[in-house]
Amino acid sequence: MSAPPPPPPAPPLGESKMLYLTPILKKRKDGLAPTLLRERQSDNGSAVSKAYRTSSFLLHSLKGCAGDEAAELQAIVVSIQECLEDNEGPDKDYVGLDFTPQGCSWVLGLSPSIGSGASHSYYIEVNCAARQLPGANNTAYEVTTSLVPKVKGVDAKSPQLKGFREAKVAFDFMVLQVRKTVVKIEFPEFPEGCKGRPFREVYQLNARLKSGSFATVCRGTHRSTGKKVAIKCVLRKDLPPPDDAAIYDEVAILASLNHPHIVPLIDFFDEKDCYFLVMELMSGGDLFDRIGKKKSYSEADARDLIVKMLKAVGYCHAAKIAHCDMKPKNLLLMSEDNDSYIKLADFGFAARCHDPKSLTKQCGTPFFVSPEILMRKPYDQQSDMWSVGCIVFLLLSGNLPFMGRSQKELFRKIVAGKYEFEADDWDDISEEAKDLVKKLLVLDPDHRMTAMDALRHPWLKTSRDQLDQSRLEGTAQRLKTFNARMKLRSAMIAVDWVSSLKRNSFMTAKNMLASNPAKAGATSKLANLTIEEG
Repeated sequence: MSAPPPPPPAPPLGESKMLYLTPILKKRKDGLAPTLLRERQSDNGSAVSKAYRTSSFLLHSLKGCAGDEAAELQAIVVSIQECLEDNEGPDKDYVGLDFTPQGCSWVLGLSPSIGSGASHSYYIEVNCAARQLPGANNTAYEVTTSLVPKVKGVDAKSPQLKGFREAKVAFDFMVLQVRKTVVKIEFPEFPEGCKGRPFREVYQLNARLKSGSFATVCRGTHRSTGKKVAIKCVLRKDLPPPDDAAIYDEVAILASLNHPHIVPLIDFFDEKDCYFLVMELMSGGDLFDRIGKKKSYSEADARDLIVKMLKAVGYCHAAKIAHCDMKPKNLLLMSEDNDSYIKLADFGFAARCHDPKSLTKQCGTPFFVSPEILMRKPYDQQSDMWSVGCIVFLLLSGNLPFMGRSQKELFRKIVAGKYEFEADDWDDISEEAKDLVKKLLVLDPDHRMTAMDALRHPWLKTSRDQLDQSRLEGTAQRLKTFNARMKLRSAMIAVDWVSSLKRNSFMTAKNMLASNPAKAGATSKLANLTIEEG
């Protein structure tokens, strides 16, 4: 098969058609800088493309690279080159590097083994571009992976081209390989993980704390120090490729966070069969169960919890990170001795918001999900603030603002944004607290209160003595039984929601197996984790 010619360069970032060249990059003549790539206009849909963006701010851990745009770009280019040459992923049999890369461009040919003539109709190109965004102090780097027709001017989905479905499967896997490679560059140097030592040599797994479809959280012990930790074990055997790649995003985001009210990532181990995320052990139990056991609960207690939550969320939003799954279950208590030291946990759905309203993934928990997500509109950090409003409503009244006997009824109420301050629940609660709720549960995210604005709300500045006079015994009792009351109802409503969210994740893996039955034997039931006593 003859190799296709080198592709044109990646389209420029943002809306501008001109690629911004920083002063350092302009001076480079060694083939690594985007200065050697020709400008091109959009090909109007002739290619199917996906991009992953990082920036100099996120690459601060690169030794000798921080602040050096040329060195940062070179680190990205070298990492992508190694990824494409090694090609160790599940796409190994589908693509190959067909020519010697020039600068920041690579061309990948499709193997004839994928069938339906895809290799004669398409190739994959990978391009790396650099640009300084308006108003930003850091350089943005975007790696774009495209499925390109060999016939110029033809849409990638054109019926006259053969093998689009098979080519798209190979393309999707290649995108995930490149994405993981770029994200891995953002990783810090972990204390003991990712250095060749097996996880089992460093940590011991003890009792299971909770289990999900692909992940199990266990209590663990550091073998040499005896320190107790929580370990999220993600079994990779049946993990859909998009979810496997998403683990890297979760790790990169967690590793970049350092806040007293966010559960920190201690270490990370990337092994063939399993990912191990070592976290701080939060031994205080469920927040609502603890509130129900308190001898007294007041508006001041609720306010103190809300302040801590808002500080954690505000810190994330300032770093352009959206949590995307704010709910009470993700507010954990540090210890059994402290009723108010909470930390925000579970960043499995978290995403970086490089631009306003740049997120599209459908995720969240039904009772707390924002209306813009339900209406499939692009969103950003402000989506979290709707969920925060629901949690504030719940902490003050003991009930949720939006309820429904079915998923359809619940979502209709959320999209309408209509809720009530029931007299029995809210009579003893101050008007200032109600005002905060009203400014959070706003349908238009542009007019919804931000985390920083919420922290400046007058109610949060009210003296504790004054708020202590508002006793919330009824709220405490409702919160005590909240988990039990919601368990069945949540399960019934969440089934359709979770199924719809997971359907797309599994579709890529399903298509991959359908196009190559030889790989079908690779899937099996989840392996059991070995739990040691101690």
